[in-house]
Amino acid sequence: MRYLFAVNKLPGLLCALLLGANFAAWGQQVLVQANVADDTVKTTFGPNRRYFGHVYLGYGLVAGQAGTGAEVQHGGASAELRGGGRFKTRFSQALAVNLDLGYSYLRYELEQNAQKLVPSPALHRREGLGLHQIYSEISLRLNAGRRGNSVGRYVDLLAGGSWVVATRHVTEDEPAPGISRVETTEYGLPYLRRWTGNVGTRLGIDRYALAARYRLSPAFGPAYAAWPELPRWVMGLEIGLF
Repeated sequence: MRYLFAVNKLPGLLCALLLGANFAAWGQQVLVQANVADDTVKTTFGPNRRYFGHVYLGYGLVAGQAGTGAEVQHGGASAELRGGGRFKTRFSQALAVNLDLGYSYLRYELEQNAQKLVPSPALHRREGLGLHQIYSEISLRLNAGRRGNSVGRYVDLLAGGSWVVATRHVTEDEPAPGISRVETTEYGLPYLRRWTGNVGTRLGIDRYALAARYRLSPAFGPAYAAWPELPRWVMGLEIGLF
């Protein structure tokens, strides 16, 4: 009788053992999948990895000497605002190359004095030249010190060019009685050069950098080569958004 009872219970015991084995195998498979995931994959994208990309904003002041008759007001009146994207390829801990593409708006606020020649000797209450530009730039980056996976300290040597996609000349004059303001805007200025080249340098720590650029090309086209030159330097701050 005891033998028959044991025989009757045998199928149930076998099923329980099989189910337990299946659950154990399933649990072991999940653990293996979870543990292998990320540890064996080498990361190649990051601030101090082989590749890195980010966007940035920059603001710079026009600086340097202008030709007689093309003087500008310095400070915030004559400045450049730029924004773009940067892609970095690192070759070693000390050397990398950056490629930039972006947009900038450059404004020259012209001095109103007796020597004024650009774009005409006429005097106004206010007068400015504005350039909308698409620029591209390549830079050689020299890194300094140990920094882990961060941008760290660096010096960039810059070279690039800009396409002037739109231009404008804005004047503000004394209003007649009963009129609050008189402003005239001219677009598509024929005397401003459409393509420019520049060189410069950038000194940075992580997301913050001081940048200085020097315009190699004349501001005015070949037909206006006799005109006095506008200031060639723009110096300012760049902030990386990452």
